[in-house]
Amino acid sequence: MSTSIINFDQTVTMTSLDFLNSVINPAREEAGEKPIRNNDFIKRLEDELSGQEIAYESFVRFGNTVKEYTLNADQLLLVGMRESKAVRLKVLEYIRKIEAVKQRLENDKKRVAVQSANRRGVTWGDFCKAHDLPAQRLLQALKKSRGLFRFRPDGRVEVNPRYRDYFIILKPTDRRFSPTGINFRFNAKGQEYFSKEKALDKFRTDLVEQLGSDYEKQQLLLSRARAGKPDEL
Repeated sequence: MSTSIINFDQTVTMTSLDFLNSVINPAREEAGEKPIRNNDFIKRLEDELSGQEIAYESFVRFGNTVKEYTLNADQLLLVGMRESKAVRLKVLEYIRKIEAVKQRLENDKKRVAVQSANRRGVTWGDFCKAHDLPAQRLLQALKKSRGLFRFRPDGRVEVNPRYRDYFIILKPTDRRFSPTGINFRFNAKGQEYFSKEKALDKFRTDLVEQLGSDYEKQQLLLSRARAGKPDEL
């Protein structure tokens, strides 16, 4: 039998036995109803969820074979709805509570990710990899358009001052500074802004406009014509 009642890795899940012992029977007792045995609970569960593929396992406890299923939040609700009104309310309250805990954990992870991005920054290479963009080729295209970055004669890449708030600028005293390389990283604000579909589409357009083949440029013109956009090539 699993020792963890709730698994928050991907979604809210719980074993049927834990659900019975931690939620259903306590709610039944509170409502003045008799506790239900696991084998009877399993019959109700299998009837309610018939046709669904649900993982289960059997184990021996005190000489008896015990069967339990692993249920997600929707399945917990469906099985809980077989109970009386008083018990159903308790089931719903419990599921909403564990979903709220899961949401808080996800928010904590996002906050940590934002703090990490603001502290260390997201490199150009990692950003492009995350969005399936060719890092070096896109940088070359942006070098030609000169809208986002400026390229110094000594080879260093600088951010257009207009967009400085979206990046961490590495100074020559920073150990990550490269005399001839990329000396900026996206901060959390920049990562969010440039990850929007509109910004990503602009990157892809820059690739075609600056480095695309004649055929790719023609296709871009056609797509703009269909969308009623002006000719920008």
